Amino acid sequence: MFETYALAALFAAAIMMMLAFAYRIVTAVKSEDRTYSDKPPAAFSRVWPLIEVVTHYVGPRLSVEYREKTIRRLRKVELDYALSPQQWFGAKVVYALLIGATVALLGLWVGSRSVMIPLFGFAFGFYYLEIWMRDRVKRTEIEILKNLPTFLDMLTLAIESGCNLTVGMNIAVEKTPDNALRRAFARLLREIRSGRNRIDALRMLEERLDNAAVSSLISALVQAEKTGASLGTVLRAQSNQRTNERFSQAEKLAMEAPVKMLGPLILCIFPCTFVVIGFPIGIKMMNAFN
Repeated sequence: MFETYALAALFAAAIMMMLAFAYRIVTAVKSEDRTYSDKPPAAFSRVWPLIEVVTHYVGPRLSVEYREKTIRRLRKVELDYALSPQQWFGAKVVYALLIGATVALLGLWVGSRSVMIPLFGFAFGFYYLEIWMRDRVKRTEIEILKNLPTFLDMLTLAIESGCNLTVGMNIAVEKTPDNALRRAFARLLREIRSGRNRIDALRMLEERLDNAAVSSLISALVQAEKTGASLGTVLRAQSNQRTNERFSQAEKLAMEAPVKMLGPLILCIFPCTFVVIGFPIGIKMMNAFN
C-alpha cells in the first residue's frame, strides 16, 4: 500500500514539475506588438501561440543567410508584413511537432512499433509549409502574368489621356479587380505617398516580385523616366509584348494538353474499355469450350 501511494506521489510531483517548467517556458515569451503587422494566414494564426514560443527560443540562432533568403520569399507572396523569417521557421517546427505527434499516436493506435512512422510524420510536418509556400509562389506568378496585360492597357490609357505615371498607376489600381499584381502596385503607391523616391519604389517592386515580365516593365519605365522618353509609347509596346506572350503561352498549354491526356488515357480509360469489351467475349468463349 505504501509503495502504491509513494509511486502516485512521485507521479504527481513529476506532473507538477513538468507543468511548472512548461509555465516558465511560456511566461518567458513576450507577446509581439502586431499593431502595424498584417494578419497571418489561417495556417499560422491557428497555432500562433506555439509559433511565438518556438520563435523565442529558436529564432535568434538562425543564420543571416537563411533570414535574407526567407524574407525574399515572404516578400514575393506578400507575407513580409505578416511573418518574420524567425516566425516562418518556428511555424515549420510547430507543424513538424504536431504532425509528427499525431502520426506517432495513430501508429500506436493501430499497433505499430516502427520508429520510421513518427520520423516520416516529423519530416512531412517540417516540409509541409515549404510545399505550401512553393504552391503560393506559383499561383502568384501565374496571377501576375495573367493580369499584367490588362493592367498595362489601363495604365497606357491613363498615361495617353494626360496623366503622369503616379496618377496613371493609381487609376489602374482603382479600375482593376483584386489580384496579386494590383496589390503589389497599391503597395508601391503607398510607398511613394510616404515619401520614397518613385524610381527607388519601382526598383523595390521589381525586387519583391522577382518576375521577368515585371522586371522588363520596371526597367523600361525607369529608363523612360531618366531619358524623358514618351511613357505612352513605352507602355504600349510593353502591353503588346505581354499580350502576345500570353497568347503564346495559351497556345503552348493547348498543344501540351493532348500529351498530358495520354497518361490517364493509357492507364485508366483503355484498360476499362478492354474490360468492358473483353468480358462478354471471354464469357462466350468459356461457354463455347465447355
